[in-house]
Amino acid sequence: MLKVIFEPSAFVLANQALASTFEEWRSSFDSSGFGLAAETDQHGNCDALLFFNRANIAVSDNDGQMVSSIWTHLPELTHGPLQGLLSQPLPGVSQRTIQLPLQQLQLPQLPIQNADQRWLEIVTHDFSNSDGEKRYLLLVREVTQERQSAQEFQHEKLRAIAYERFQFSMLELVLKEQDATRVLETIARDIEAMHADMYCAIVLTQHLGKLVQTVIAPTLPKAMLETLCQLQLETDKGSLATAIALKQRVIVEDVMTHPNWINHRDAAKASGIRAGWAEPLLTAEGDVLGAFAIYYRQPQTPTANEQSMIEQAAKLVSIVVDRHLSQDTIEALAYLEPVTGLPNRRKAYEVLQHLQTQAETAHHWGLIYIDLDHFKWINEAHGHTLGSNLLLQVAERLQKVASPHFLACMGGDEFLILLSGLSGEREKALQQVWALQRKLKKVFQRAFKVANHKLQITASMGLSTFTSADALETDFVKAVDIAMHRAKQAGRNTACVYEAGMQTEIATQIMLETELRQAIEQQQLALHYQVQVDHTGRPFGAEALLRWQHPERGFISPLQFIPVAESSGLIIDIGMWVLDQACAQIAQWQQDRKTSDLSLSVNISARQFRQANFIAMVKSCIQKHQINPNVLRLELTESLLLENVDDAVSIMSELSRLGIQFSLDDFGTGYSTLQYLKKLPLYQLKIDRSFVNDIVTDSHDRTIVRTIIAMAQSMYLSVIAEGVETPEQMDLLLNNGCRRYQGYLFGKPMPIAQFDACLEQALV
Repeated sequence: MLKVIFEPSAFVLANQALASTFEEWRSSFDSSGFGLAAETDQHGNCDALLFFNRANIAVSDNDGQMVSSIWTHLPELTHGPLQGLLSQPLPGVSQRTIQLPLQQLQLPQLPIQNADQRWLEIVTHDFSNSDGEKRYLLLVREVTQERQSAQEFQHEKLRAIAYERFQFSMLELVLKEQDATRVLETIARDIEAMHADMYCAIVLTQHLGKLVQTVIAPTLPKAMLETLCQLQLETDKGSLATAIALKQRVIVEDVMTHPNWINHRDAAKASGIRAGWAEPLLTAEGDVLGAFAIYYRQPQTPTANEQSMIEQAAKLVSIVVDRHLSQDTIEALAYLEPVTGLPNRRKAYEVLQHLQTQAETAHHWGLIYIDLDHFKWINEAHGHTLGSNLLLQVAERLQKVASPHFLACMGGDEFLILLSGLSGEREKALQQVWALQRKLKKVFQRAFKVANHKLQITASMGLSTFTSADALETDFVKAVDIAMHRAKQAGRNTACVYEAGMQTEIATQIMLETELRQAIEQQQLALHYQVQVDHTGRPFGAEALLRWQHPERGFISPLQFIPVAESSGLIIDIGMWVLDQACAQIAQWQQDRKTSDLSLSVNISARQFRQANFIAMVKSCIQKHQINPNVLRLELTESLLLENVDDAVSIMSELSRLGIQFSLDDFGTGYSTLQYLKKLPLYQLKIDRSFVNDIVTDSHDRTIVRTIIAMAQSMYLSVIAEGVETPEQMDLLLNNGCRRYQGYLFGKPMPIAQFDACLEQALV
């Protein structure tokens, strides 16, 4: 039922922003879902019900034209959260958004599979009417389809990652396992394990594709298996036979209606098969070896990822089958990196070992180890397919510059160049290596165009020279790898020459990374909480700070282990754990009236923020613990936001619509962000402790702090100072307009039990 009862008030229509917001909402509304728009006060009393569509969601039966309250038109599950939005306005925040699940409702109108709940989005826009009274423009719409689409996208991404891992494990199996049948059975079973309701079948032929020789289908029902064993390889005998006959992919969405399946429908029906896709298996010369087939229990066509999976799986099977015909294919694969087609790590080491056997010469060789900066972030943000295409372009550019020297891909985003024929003098040889390094650096100055993206990427490099005399003494690949890591530690996009002693330093970092992995597994990490107070000394929130108590080495500073977590990627799992623990603590506080309004700040790392699923992860934590998102504060650094301002604005805006607040941490210590602040949906600036330390004695620091506070106030941003340790510091901050503080003057970071005990005394 769709009913427009009133037009917006003249005041709302006169307000361009509100009128535009209402029209945009109405245009985005799907009539098959629930929707409601109203002008209301903070108690839910209606000034006007603008739009209402029930769409099979249970609400009150009051459908009359005279509307006194919105509550009879909304599901009961929404009443509590919405009352919170209406009755607790936030200073400086005119729009707030929440999304709520409605459990176990049927979806007769919506084409969504396996959905066990529906979702509503509730948005409030506050304004004052012509009499100066507080009012809200309330917009409610169903977003079930949007959420389902996002979930399906994430599922496809995870499946693509799983398939990439599967490819590498299968290549390793192909190299080790001599029994082709066992390899093919493993391939079929592993692919089936990654896809629900699927059967895999591999049919091998003889006499150039004229007769079926072998059928490998570990789980295929008997009726269909017998049909494949007796299959006539002609174009009208099913998907698989047609693919072999035509040497091309065949997709049949519904085998019960497709004419090519007329003779196989009984077998398909008995086997529960409704869709059939097939890819021919071909030799390098194009001769037919057989076909790789996939059968589904529901009518469907493949996604782009599934089509890629079919193609790659068929290529892998072709290699296994062709192995007995051409052993050279497997040998070549063993020495080539699969993405770029360059010689791989194994080949690089064989070339170096060959140099060791040569007679000593006066000439030097050189090595340059190249690692792309933040390449994993690109994979996480845009997907592995785009990442692979980027690697191909990088390899092509490097080949042009490095020729005629040896170039190898050492795996992932790492490359190695072996320079030969250098000067006999070490210094001159090193200068020749530096000369090539400068040319290589120019490779990355021009952006890479991949699909519809324009990507700018840099590289860190390690350099070294050696002769045949000392080649036996040092693993120079490891040496330049160590030098490359030193270049990354120096800020990336630079190069470093290997020197003795570096290995010890890197070994220490590797040991710390190993211990950090163990710390995560053994739950050695913990959160401590440092109180945040207002100018009266009353707590209003806290910051969650990560601590590591090593069982043997005692307390390990975050300054030591956080950089290791960032570089190794462990920060992703750690960050997810911290956010989950923080939300769980907020949920605990919300059960007590005295602590229910406490906010909790959580530091978000750059790598965590750039994760493709970051928004979904935050939303999931909020939903899991059923917390008020208005008390969750995410702290970001300046450098993080400056890496890609537009992406940062997009991510922050979506989470801000949930009510989550953002704080800019360490403000003033990095690059100037004044020109970007107006773009960012920030709630708070945090004055860095480096300015607070000497604020009493250093006039320059006082000027900086005064400027930050004035700027924050002019932009209606909250401001808090960290590192406050003396009453004198607090007095100066208060006199300059800063009314929120954090530091040892009020409390050190402490475990939650101790922190809660202090709260109990402070919140009397």
